[in-house]
Amino acid sequence: MIPRPLPFVGIDDFAFKKRFTYGTIFIDLQTHQPLDILNTRQPEGVTKWLKNYPAIKLITRDGSKTYAAAVKEASPAILQIADRWHLLHQLFEALKKTVFALLPATWTPPSPEQSTHPTEEVNLKLRKHERLRVQNEEKRWRRIQQVQSLYKEGYTKTEIHERLNISFGTVRNDLSKTEKPKLRRTSAFQRFRPLIRSLIQEKRASSYIEEICRSEGYKGSVSTLTNMISEERKQLKQGRPATVSIRQEVLRILWDTEKENHYDRFQKLHPNLLDTFPQIMKLDELVHSFRQLFKDKNVEHLLVWLKKEEQGNFSFIRTFVQGILQDLSAVKLSIEQPWSNGPTEGQVNRLKTIKRMMYGRAGFQVLRNRVLYRW
Repeated sequence: MIPRPLPFVGIDDFAFKKRFTYGTIFIDLQTHQPLDILNTRQPEGVTKWLKNYPAIKLITRDGSKTYAAAVKEASPAILQIADRWHLLHQLFEALKKTVFALLPATWTPPSPEQSTHPTEEVNLKLRKHERLRVQNEEKRWRRIQQVQSLYKEGYTKTEIHERLNISFGTVRNDLSKTEKPKLRRTSAFQRFRPLIRSLIQEKRASSYIEEICRSEGYKGSVSTLTNMISEERKQLKQGRPATVSIRQEVLRILWDTEKENHYDRFQKLHPNLLDTFPQIMKLDELVHSFRQLFKDKNVEHLLVWLKKEEQGNFSFIRTFVQGILQDLSAVKLSIEQPWSNGPTEGQVNRLKTIKRMMYGRAGFQVLRNRVLYRW
């Protein structure tokens, strides 16, 4: 038994062997020092340890349902505080999935020529793999339109899934689509497209373009570069603007804490971006308002935010909201209280370093002694 009272404790898990065996570490949140480690993260073992220390008043943890149940079983009077970093991380993952579902991997901005003559296209011969890709895009777009049409007629998602013999996840994804899908795979070398286009406009040969691209850091194959050159030449003949990759940059701007200049930065990214994807500014306001909750420490605003976003149009955000609602009391306390699970995470990193130093040469008891007694 640890002799002194332990009113404030942090708890987290760590891996002995990732995806197979895990342990649990307990931290004194006042001294930031480890209290004990267990060779399990099962609720029975955690509950037994907690019952040995009835003086515990408060515990910080991540979103683990296992630890939440174990703490409640040990003593319902113990306050549980969700870690703020994990909440923001979960929001970021939901935001990332939403952005990737909303924005295509590569976006070709609308041009005046296309909007004036939408049906006029230069008849260019496509390669075999390009023809197959276009056919698959058309096939998928017809299915998406059929799913959305049935949903508007009043069919439920389950009925659509059974009627069309497609998975429930496919139904959900199809309902979230707002434009024809593009099945073209993205490349790590998309950043060279503006350079390639500018050299094509200067009437440069492919060999010269390759030389310049390699001098700028291109390390891909000749065939990949040749395909990009061919595609850019076709787009120029069609009078289409350059294709751009915007997902990562949009995500970076959305997550930036300096909200005041977000609109200008989106406009600088491309003048037509917000007209084409107006949902981006809704996401921007959503993220800013959630992060502001922790600065204002206003629980009432949290409840308003949850009610609003629970009825929103972004499915991944709704899933995030459902997760918060399942752990609402701990999330409320994370806004009100100053406690964080950061010291626990720091000790987990220290434990991992010790574990790697003695990998294959010692067991759990030696690891426990080295973590607790610093030898």
